[in-house]
Amino acid sequence: MKNEHRKIANDLNLFKLSDYSSGMIVWLPKGQKIYQSIENYLREIQINYNYIEVKSPIIANSELWKKSGHLDNFKNNMFFLENNQGDDSNMAIKPMNCPFHIDIFKHLNYSYKDLPIRMSEFGLCHRNEPSGSLNGLFRLRSFNQDDGHIFCKKDQIGSELILFINMVYEIYLKFGFKKEQISIKLAFRPENKIGDDSLWDLSENYLKQALCDLEIDFEELVGEGAFYGPKIEFNLKDSLNRNWQCGVFQLDFLLAERLGASFINEKGNKEHPIILHRAALGSIERFIAILLEHYNGKLPLWLNPNAISILPISNEQQQYALKIQEILNKIGVSSSIDLSQEKMGYKIKKSFKDKSNLMFILGNNEVKNQQISIKLKEDNIVINISELEKWIKHLLIQ
Repeated sequence: MKNEHRKIANDLNLFKLSDYSSGMIVWLPKGQKIYQSIENYLREIQINYNYIEVKSPIIANSELWKKSGHLDNFKNNMFFLENNQGDDSNMAIKPMNCPFHIDIFKHLNYSYKDLPIRMSEFGLCHRNEPSGSLNGLFRLRSFNQDDGHIFCKKDQIGSELILFINMVYEIYLKFGFKKEQISIKLAFRPENKIGDDSLWDLSENYLKQALCDLEIDFEELVGEGAFYGPKIEFNLKDSLNRNWQCGVFQLDFLLAERLGASFINEKGNKEHPIILHRAALGSIERFIAILLEHYNGKLPLWLNPNAISILPISNEQQQYALKIQEILNKIGVSSSIDLSQEKMGYKIKKSFKDKSNLMFILGNNEVKNQQISIKLKEDNIVINISELEKWIKHLLIQ
């Protein structure tokens, strides 16, 4: 396929699949820049929505995974470490962040006045996927989630869902996906669930009623919920008319009790919080693959590591090019300066190949007049260097 993300990544030097760690990624400088830009944006958004960020270990005693239910329901997808320390502890690499976040909640001794607690982590997870199912960034054994857990009371579930939906729509729009490209699915109890049917009836009805109250159309998925609770899935339609399940909002009445998490309620008694498991993008690696194929490598200006190609006609314009690049760095837009001795036609062709959003062409007249000639798809324009920051910022908010 022409816009297959691995081919794009190879052409643009974004990442490579590790030769020594099957199903794991080696990020090259430009690919790491994409990854960091996404993480920085998500962190900024989550701060605006009053999340607290945490960091948890990637290895834990198997006893934790037994308590959480992952050992019984997810064992075949987990990595276990051979113990050579002479004790009885069996260690496993985390497939999910949930148990650690619950442990953090327990440690901080919250009361009802503190709720809701919105906790986030860019959590590194490992899952022992079969080698035949590995598929570039779409299916890996090691990946990072924009993970989060909201600890709240029952009467806060609806308002937290509304906030999360607002945040998800805001995030998707930043990446160029409008509301009409987002569809919602509601996944009900699977066969390997924990907890009794009455609790599942309650939790499924909560989510179903909330979506109905919000007048959001949704499709029902029988048997596709998490083992500890039903979930709302956010699906994106890309430019190739494919649907990708990215965001998720899971309602969990069970894990807090299983892991002994509680808060002090209005009567001074201990009460188990409701846990809302949520992610806007899911696996960040997988989302990058979706973006690369959706945009055929030409990512939005704010995200593209090759956003602007600065093309001096000769080395005489080098200092002026550096001055322009300094302004772009200040705004946070990536750029490169082509100081090769190639003709301008070749430089422009290379910029197209590098999937640049804009090309700045600089000759002696541009230096003399302190201007920039900008090659656009429709036409060329000329702006003064004093207008550059305002002009770029206007593009970034479109």
